[in-house]
Amino acid sequence: MNLGDAHAPMLIHIGYHKTGSTFLQTQVFSSSGRGFYMDPDRSRTEIVRDIVWPDVFDFDPAAARQRYLPSLGEAREAGATLVLSHERLSGYPGNGGFDRRQTADRLAATFPEAKILIVLREQRALLRSMYSQYVTDGGDASIDEFLALPQPRLGRMPHFRLSTYDFDRLILHYQSLFSPERVLVLPFEMFCADPQDFCDRIGGFCGHPPRPLTDTASINEKRPLLMQQAQRFANRHFSRNELSASALLDLKSLPKGFRVFRRAFEAVTPRQLETWMSQRLMRSIARVVGDYYAASNARTAALTGLDLTAYGYPVGDRELRHVDAAGRDAPHDEPGWTRGALEGLAP
Repeated sequence: MNLGDAHAPMLIHIGYHKTGSTFLQTQVFSSSGRGFYMDPDRSRTEIVRDIVWPDVFDFDPAAARQRYLPSLGEAREAGATLVLSHERLSGYPGNGGFDRRQTADRLAATFPEAKILIVLREQRALLRSMYSQYVTDGGDASIDEFLALPQPRLGRMPHFRLSTYDFDRLILHYQSLFSPERVLVLPFEMFCADPQDFCDRIGGFCGHPPRPLTDTASINEKRPLLMQQAQRFANRHFSRNELSASALLDLKSLPKGFRVFRRAFEAVTPRQLETWMSQRLMRSIARVVGDYYAASNARTAALTGLDLTAYGYPVGDRELRHVDAAGRDAPHDEPGWTRGALEGLAP
């Protein structure tokens, strides 16, 4: 199959969610002075529509590529790296990232010449931030409901799984598709510690010299947890969407419109209450996660050469015992992790 002869340098940034993507998209990838090019006439969500959304029997890589040839040509004429960036390319955590491998395969079939950027984050902090984003997006589940696998486990609908954040699996798959030399993996914690070095590494990966950052202001700051509790209640009763389908009324603008209340919640939420709610949320996450990610993080460190321990990731070399609800050994991919079983794994 001939996919065309446009081979301008391309970078595909797949996320993960809540790892500084907005900053990269607005301050780095949209800056022609840094050697990158994002087509200003193309919505970022188009890559989701073209790669993620099509039915498995409808997806056509040649047709998908054809839609991006004009952007590839514009980037080539400018001597820039075309960037396609969307966190959904790494899967959506709320549905367990069920299609993340399929998405990788589709990207490789459509853009075989691309380089890949994957940004990680320590999983417990990532879960805290992603859960808040889930509520912002319209979700109505509590943190315990979000993390628990519902019964019966017949796979009728995708749901969050801990294995969603087994980073080594997705990294290894992208390396097998594109080659290890064309996959760059960086931790979000590196960005927090030294955004200049973080962005210079991305530029160097694409063959561009270091350029100073002009704006490192925080983007997408955390919302007060009291606000998220209020929005979760509102989502459940007043917003029918992909993440909350049973509302009595449907105020279509509610999920995005709720942000107007942020300053008010910041003003009325006592610091002690915010701290208490944050600690309670992190205890719920830690109780479920335990040291589940230690072995995966060790494999990720080996694949990437990153010192994840220095960034606060739990890293260990022992394989954890996987059990189902009855306490029997279960395959790694089986949705068999229970809170009771995981509590027994804590050191």
